[in-house]
Amino acid sequence: MLNSLWILALCMWAGMIVFYDLTQRLIPNALSLGAIVFALVFMLLFGQSYYGPPISSAFGGLAVAFLLTIPGYATHSLGGGDVKLLMAISLLCGLKVVLLTFVLASLSVLAIVLMVWYFSPRLASPSWMNYLERGRRNIPFGAALAASMVVVVLFPSLWEIESWQI
Repeated sequence: MLNSLWILALCMWAGMIVFYDLTQRLIPNALSLGAIVFALVFMLLFGQSYYGPPISSAFGGLAVAFLLTIPGYATHSLGGGDVKLLMAISLLCGLKVVLLTFVLASLSVLAIVLMVWYFSPRLASPSWMNYLERGRRNIPFGAALAASMVVVVLFPSLWEIESWQI
């Protein structure tokens, strides 16, 4: 397990991603690709991923991240930054964290969409449906991914990640 300063650095990185995705609706390549390069160098130097799992878990997570995000990218439901972000999370934290992060982010976005849809009659109008059909990305999924990763990393005992047999 990492010491507190390393977890703080991971959380600060996630905080920058949340900020950029919420305000700019994009995730800078310097943050996502930079994290991928950092994770690969870290694995070469220390023989494990940044969060602690073995390299095999990180690359297994990378394959899962690719499989989870490429269909969304192909249908324009996810942006390229979201794809690169989940791949960075997988290389930094491993398979278990990336799976739980993706599930938590998806559920949180679904809850937000349902609340907004329920409480805002404007969203149920035909003009909103036309907006959605044009393929515009309205929900910053990268922010949900980064925030979910922080929750998973800060509270691993809630999820009993160590007991998962993956």
